[in-house]
Amino acid sequence: MTILYNGIKYQYNMFGDSKKLMSIQNEHIYSELYPSEDLDDYISLYFMAENLSDKPQEMTICPDGYFKLIVQILEGKIVAYFLTGIWANEIDIVVKPRVTTYGIKFKVIAAEMILNREISSILNSVEQKESNYFGMDKVRFGKFNDIVAQLEDILLRKLPPNEQIRANRLRLSQYLYSNYESVLAKDVAKQIYWPQRDINRYLNKYIGISLKKYLNIQKCYRAYFKITEGEFFPPKGFFDQAHFIREVKKHTGRTPTALFKGQNDQFIQLRNIKKL
Repeated sequence: MTILYNGIKYQYNMFGDSKKLMSIQNEHIYSELYPSEDLDDYISLYFMAENLSDKPQEMTICPDGYFKLIVQILEGKIVAYFLTGIWANEIDIVVKPRVTTYGIKFKVIAAEMILNREISSILNSVEQKESNYFGMDKVRFGKFNDIVAQLEDILLRKLPPNEQIRANRLRLSQYLYSNYESVLAKDVAKQIYWPQRDINRYLNKYIGISLKKYLNIQKCYRAYFKITEGEFFPPKGFFDQAHFIREVKKHTGRTPTALFKGQNDQFIQLRNIKKL
């Protein structure tokens, strides 16, 4: 339910850097666009994944620390629409034939600031939505950049006024998604001037996991970058090789070596990792 497909890339620009990838078998197309500056603290990216084959595609998605709003289209009609919580473990999915999947990857503070609700109740699960949720029934599904422009308009209208956005939430988002080094929960609290106890209370309320748990998910997600390149030595943040293997397996159900070997089929998600 995140980045889905493998392939070769080219780049173009819209709201930010964008990538489009097509599989070697020419059966899958994956595209992504990054949000406008006004939404960068709340949105990681928008993605589109097309299954061009006449067969369902089975795959395993690894935790990445985002929750998503996902809509699937077949012959111009919405056939599935759901909100996911944060995934703390791997999840197996099946993409039906000829289905195009569109998704928004939300950063943690978007639950409160944009959705105006908690998603802790759907941790490791999904919630089916009616087609009018977020005005999705009014979206015209055509070119990807046109769809993203419509989504951006919807999301910007849902942002609270600037005076209602609390600075500690913004500092949390900016620190979590701009710091590419492994950090401890106490370091986050110190850097953003927000007590760790209060951060934990906030994250448990809105996304269902503690800061430490969230940082562990991010740490493993960062490790995927190295794993996809065939590097199996523990990066910064892991005590030793055994700890590295144990943590990756806890979040993905596979060892680093197994993830690397499966990235072109079962773990197609990994081939397309480009950013936090």
